[in-house]
Amino acid sequence: MGKILKIISLEIQVCSIIPLKIDKNMINLNNKIKRIILYLIGMNIMALGIVLNTRTDLGVAAISSVPFAYSILLNKSLGLTTFILYIIFIVIQCIILKKFDYKLFMQIPMAFLVSIFIEIFDITLPTYKLPFNIAFITLLISNTLTGLGVYLMTKANLILDPGNGIVETLCEYLKRPFSYLRIRFDISLVIFTCISGLVIKGEIVGIGLGTIISAYLIGKMVGVSEQLLDTKINKFIL
Repeated sequence: MGKILKIISLEIQVCSIIPLKIDKNMINLNNKIKRIILYLIGMNIMALGIVLNTRTDLGVAAISSVPFAYSILLNKSLGLTTFILYIIFIVIQCIILKKFDYKLFMQIPMAFLVSIFIEIFDITLPTYKLPFNIAFITLLISNTLTGLGVYLMTKANLILDPGNGIVETLCEYLKRPFSYLRIRFDISLVIFTCISGLVIKGEIVGIGLGTIISAYLIGKMVGVSEQLLDTKINKFIL
């Protein structure tokens, strides 16, 4: 009788543990799915903001300046030049780190998806010669969307985009803070874009008032998005 009671007691303990393990696995899976959804939404919004910025003719953000300029200089699509630049960033990270690990590998599909979304929006959004006041408002909207998209992707905490990934790698290699190198990295991209335009076409392409405004406003909108949405996003992903 005592043995039977022990067996029954053991079965009860096992049965009580299994649902807990299943519940924890389900919670983790549910959390990952929500983060992926959040990441993809952010990626779409960021891609829309990037393409909308190019429609203003006021100058694009530093990170977009190289692919945008080369899409014009080489008569290639913005999605293709963005993907090529991201792959170059990944290769540079491999050279600096002297390895190709899982985190770097996962930047490749991320780069591909962003490029596809940019390509879709670039084909979908019409191109018009906008008056300055409309172009300026469009610039503000595009920077707001880009900042919101960056915030959502960062909040999802899944994969760094190659543009931020290379800066983080440089931080690790040079032992410098992210903000310090982010500014200098963006400036180097703008300088490279200017030189490329002058050498290939004899004029500066894609750099202007919008580039300066974007340098401040996109980061600012990431902070504003965090203040307005952080509580709701935290509830969503938990």
